[in-house]
Amino acid sequence: MGFKEDMVTFQAKFRDLEREYEQWFSGDLRTPPWNTQKICERIVNQYSRNPSGNLSEQSIFSMHQAKFNTYMEMWNRRIRLKEEGRLPTGREERAKRVVASPPRAQSVESASADPYKKVFDNYVTAKRQAGESTEKLNYDSFRNAFKKQAAELRASRGIEKVNFGVSLKNGKVSIVARRKK
Repeated sequence: MGFKEDMVTFQAKFRDLEREYEQWFSGDLRTPPWNTQKICERIVNQYSRNPSGNLSEQSIFSMHQAKFNTYMEMWNRRIRLKEEGRLPTGREERAKRVVASPPRAQSVESASADPYKKVFDNYVTAKRQAGESTEKLNYDSFRNAFKKQAAELRASRGIEKVNFGVSLKNGKVSIVARRKK
């Protein structure tokens, strides 16, 4: 096979590899796509050991190699997260995409009996959806921390009313406080 044929094969197999990894991460495939990955690695290794004398071919290969290496790093990171149990798979991941994000903010000053309870419940739900542990969460300490933080915000920034909400950023669940307008 020549360079052009190898690059066409590589591109086709790389597209297959992308699709198969996504299927595996979503739970549609039972095993990782090792065979397709080996075909791509073989082509990359072949042209890494024996680079072409043609500058144009070297440039094309370098572009494909960089893309392959970038994706392999990403997939390896996702595999590690999956093995550690921090990456939801299958139905859990699909449900996570479908579930609406938790409410952005809940008023601490609202007329409801216990406004902290709703924020706490949203926080626990979001942590479970993100695959984080909720065993050590305690509502009483959570409520006391809210009250303390709201008082500090009022004193330090002159904020009269504070909204607390649940935020999901980069797979991490956190509580955010904002000025109520």
